[in-house]
Amino acid sequence: MNIFEYIQNDDFFKPLTSIHHRLYYDCIRRLIDQSKSVSILYESSARKELAYYLQNQSITAMDEETGTELTASMIIARFRACGWIGEREIGRSGEYVLNITTNCRRIMDFLFKMTEKSGQGEMSNRIFAMYEIVRSAFDEESARKERPYTNILVPLLENEAELKNELSDLKDHIAGIMKAVIAQQDMQSLGQFILKDEMLERFFTEYFFIKNNGMIPSQLSYIKERLRWLRDDGMMELMIDECAEKLELPREDARVRVESGFSEIQVFLSEEYEDHMELIDHRINIYYSLANTRVMLMSSNGLRLDSAIHDFLIRLADMDADERAKVLNRVAKTSTIYPYRYIGTKSFEKKKEYKRDNTNIELTVVELTDEEKENRTKDLFLHAPNAYSLRRVSDYLKGQMGDRDEIHLKDMTVREKKEALMYAAAMMYDANEEFGFHVEIRNELIETPVAQISDLTIRR
Repeated sequence: MNIFEYIQNDDFFKPLTSIHHRLYYDCIRRLIDQSKSVSILYESSARKELAYYLQNQSITAMDEETGTELTASMIIARFRACGWIGEREIGRSGEYVLNITTNCRRIMDFLFKMTEKSGQGEMSNRIFAMYEIVRSAFDEESARKERPYTNILVPLLENEAELKNELSDLKDHIAGIMKAVIAQQDMQSLGQFILKDEMLERFFTEYFFIKNNGMIPSQLSYIKERLRWLRDDGMMELMIDECAEKLELPREDARVRVESGFSEIQVFLSEEYEDHMELIDHRINIYYSLANTRVMLMSSNGLRLDSAIHDFLIRLADMDADERAKVLNRVAKTSTIYPYRYIGTKSFEKKKEYKRDNTNIELTVVELTDEEKENRTKDLFLHAPNAYSLRRVSDYLKGQMGDRDEIHLKDMTVREKKEALMYAAAMMYDANEEFGFHVEIRNELIETPVAQISDLTIRR
């Protein structure tokens, strides 16, 4: 639905586009805040609040239509005409009650949140919220099961969209910071900029919390796993039924809507999230490199120190021993190095202990089809690092054999578990055509500090 069809008032946004848009925005914010502090907001109290605000303005505001000075009553009348305030209503005391419309509250609250965002913990809170939603969806007494579309899928989509917006905001903010670093013209202004940069304190802190906190990857994995369960069991059919009823859609259209919602979340968590994090990490590295380069250029006063040092060393190499000694002595006298040491906050900072979540530690038995088992096995082989791959075992054996064509395990020294596993992997790769060695297993057992191993003869 188009927003203007929903609001049904063409003058709704007029106060925000007039010459006094700042004043009108401040006035409606004051009225909304005042309405939250009292049970009933009377028009007389609202008029006093706006009159007090207008008195404290340094510039006299003139009405653009009548040319007269704006008053509290005129502003309230303007708000009522554009649909920000409802029609007059007489309260129990006989006074007029001032009711701010729901549309006005929602839009102004959205604008306020957009401009007053703290940047503290927004991204991690979105992940925590999604984790709590899917976790509670499988509780036996969960109220979310009653209306799964409204209480599970919709809030998941909202948090996913907000998380995506937060990541995009962070990327854009980094680009702006890099432009500001380039614009600094002297060391003093650059130092003040870096020290006062709120992004380093607010956004970078939140980003590094998400990246380095051990709970985040496990929670993201948990969310993806539970989303798959939701699609496979009967919960999804209930979501389709509720969606069709709530939005008055045919059941097939509701099915497409629900399935696209699941797909959007899964694609974001599986692919887009990692892409966002990698890009942010790349831009942060560029930011630090740029700031470092800027500091070096400013501190050198236009002199290319690396070039000057290179020329000095070239000339130093052409001098005879006596002249070189004199030059180096003079250079030594021009530099004085004083060591300074101080105790930083990290020296006495207490480590934060995270409480372990023991509410859902039981192992869940899940029946998997052969196709699912095959897909999971391929995924493990694709993403898990293999310390004993064919290439690594081949390189290890080449190093052990040197110029020899044959070695016996009983003649080798096996002190670590990793070495024993290398020989065990060699037995496994013996039948592989790409493996450049032949492994013969002997009947004799060899005692090593880490294991009891059958003797092997390994040939090229």
